[in-house]
Amino acid sequence: MKRTLDINIAGQLSRIDEDAWDVLKHYLDHVHARFKTEQGGDETFQDIEARIAEIFGGGNEPPTLVSKEMVVNMINIMGAPEDYYESAPQAERRPLTIRKSMYDPNSLSARVGRGLSAFFRGFGKLMSAIFRAVAIVLGFFFTLIGFLLFFSFAIVIFFSNAPFLNPLIEPEMTNIHTLLSIVLNSNMVWPVLILAALVTLIPLGALTWLGIKMIFRIRERFRILSIVAFVVWIASLCALGVFLGLQLAVYAENKQVEQRISLDPAPKTIWVAAMKKQSDLKYDKTASVDGFKFFLDKQADRLYASVDLNIYASEDSTSFISVERMASSNNDMEARDNARKVNYNWKFSGDTLYLDEYFSLPAGARWNASMVDIDVSLPEGTVVRLVPGTVPEMLQFRPWDMDTDVWHISEGDLVRFDQ
Repeated sequence: MKRTLDINIAGQLSRIDEDAWDVLKHYLDHVHARFKTEQGGDETFQDIEARIAEIFGGGNEPPTLVSKEMVVNMINIMGAPEDYYESAPQAERRPLTIRKSMYDPNSLSARVGRGLSAFFRGFGKLMSAIFRAVAIVLGFFFTLIGFLLFFSFAIVIFFSNAPFLNPLIEPEMTNIHTLLSIVLNSNMVWPVLILAALVTLIPLGALTWLGIKMIFRIRERFRILSIVAFVVWIASLCALGVFLGLQLAVYAENKQVEQRISLDPAPKTIWVAAMKKQSDLKYDKTASVDGFKFFLDKQADRLYASVDLNIYASEDSTSFISVERMASSNNDMEARDNARKVNYNWKFSGDTLYLDEYFSLPAGARWNASMVDIDVSLPEGTVVRLVPGTVPEMLQFRPWDMDTDVWHISEGDLVRFDQ
């Protein structure tokens, strides 16, 4: 198989056989040598090149393949180099000689070079295919993850009360909008939701778009749109940070007010009974997070919340019942005053601990991280029983074994008591 070369004659691209190129090169060298010493010789040589390109059909697409026969035909038309020396002295005439190329296409080095060239071309195509496959896989992953997260966040932020979504987030979290209004001590929930949506959805949208570009090899860059989206994201992030900082400043200081009674001696069996129950409450909205429940009575502008009961083994010989009312504010005095405003009823009589299932705040008061924490420390061997009708979940009482209503202190743990 003959090797072909791409050459430029008078600014026009042609493709020529290697044998034809040897003849054409020597022809042009002799013609150029004839005119290079004459005034205007360069222009004459350029005219000759233009005529040669015209004979070869230069400028065609694809380029014309010039053979040795076509070069010989061109020389017959243009004339041999000796014809250009007719006016020159005989001594200055130089015969046209064709030198054999030093390149041997059948030599070992030529064959090795062609083999290496073919290997690296194949290797380059293989690596390109591998990178393309990796880009498609990553693009599909980014697109899928970005779309799923984008869709999930949009649903959670704007449609948290949708019936089809409740089974997915309950019981860990219910009624996100009401929950945010309680936690933020503000009814301005929608600005927070919109800002949170921009902060979360813009990066997820960018991740999805990146995956689509990697899959379909989209190279267009929407720089103005990207810059606008980035500016909006930064502005939303700063605004959300400032708003949350102002709203959550009330949680800077936390204080508690404790009521404690000692059990000396501790009864062998302690009964736990519920007094005021959550099922008796009248409320308009409810919300919860990880078992902690809120009940909002909008008509009376009162807020109710569940309590937290913990029963555990005493670390020493002392036993006690401790009820802590806790609250927060941006200074110590107000935090302690908010804790005193928490209304919760309880008592211990004989061997029975009576507890409300919820606490309440004064009308118009905000949550301010108010909580009631009930700790019961009991010695080894003490039995704990629930009065019929008392539901441990309503008191956030969570022993290891929930399939019974009788426990006892054994080896430092509250475990099932088998009578």
